[in-house]
Amino acid sequence: MGNELFRDRVPKRIIGRIDVKNGRVVKGVMMEGVKPVGDPIMMSQKYYRQGIDEIIILDTVASLYKRTELPNIIANIVKDVFVPVCAGGGVSSCKEAEKLFYSGADKICVNSGAIQNPDLIRNLSKEFGSQSIVLQLDARLLNSEFRVFYNTGRDLGDKKMSEWIRISQDNGIGEIIVTSIEKDGTGKGPDFHLIEFVDKYVKVPMIYGGGVSSTNQIDTLFAETNISGVALASYLHIDGMSICDIKSTLELSGHLIRQDITL
Repeated sequence: MGNELFRDRVPKRIIGRIDVKNGRVVKGVMMEGVKPVGDPIMMSQKYYRQGIDEIIILDTVASLYKRTELPNIIANIVKDVFVPVCAGGGVSSCKEAEKLFYSGADKICVNSGAIQNPDLIRNLSKEFGSQSIVLQLDARLLNSEFRVFYNTGRDLGDKKMSEWIRISQDNGIGEIIVTSIEKDGTGKGPDFHLIEFVDKYVKVPMIYGGGVSSTNQIDTLFAETNISGVALASYLHIDGMSICDIKSTLELSGHLIRQDITL
């Protein structure tokens, strides 16, 4: 059935993805060689003023070092930013998720903790509701097959991608954010083959991120795929593209875009 149920029924979302390491926003290429590019609080405020629809903030080393610095950052972001905030990194229990919700996050994103313990998704969805639990699906082509990775692309999951999507949805995931590791930070355009593959199995709203470097590419993504939103990082952090301009261009192309309520 795929993701057709969600297409064109709600406005498409422009989402800012903010990866954090040691309190700073970082960006790399193919999830490697990350460099600091800004302050997460100031960056969130800037994107909110420009009309961002949602913010995804991820601690890139939380699972690796078994700690998270996000609660304090999120608490400061939500003082002046009034759009949904999705937070992830190091979530391996309901107690850790609760800290993020308590700090002001609207949704929780899971990857490493869920791969290591699939029951985590079921526990989280029962405790907080499936609408607030997002699966982070970091993928790349390996031996001509799309595979799932975790720990910021360092480790290979043991399940086929189709099986992992099925398990995640059966356990109550409410949304999926798909990131192409091979496209991440390259500016070489989206991975349409990956999106097409995932769409065969996904039954919940899907967000895509990786390689986006122009509004024309976002236009094509919205026109030719079933994604409900696009997660932008380098295009905003480094290229400095204005969210207002992105939305205006997409609206002129006929896409249903969320109206900016901040101006």
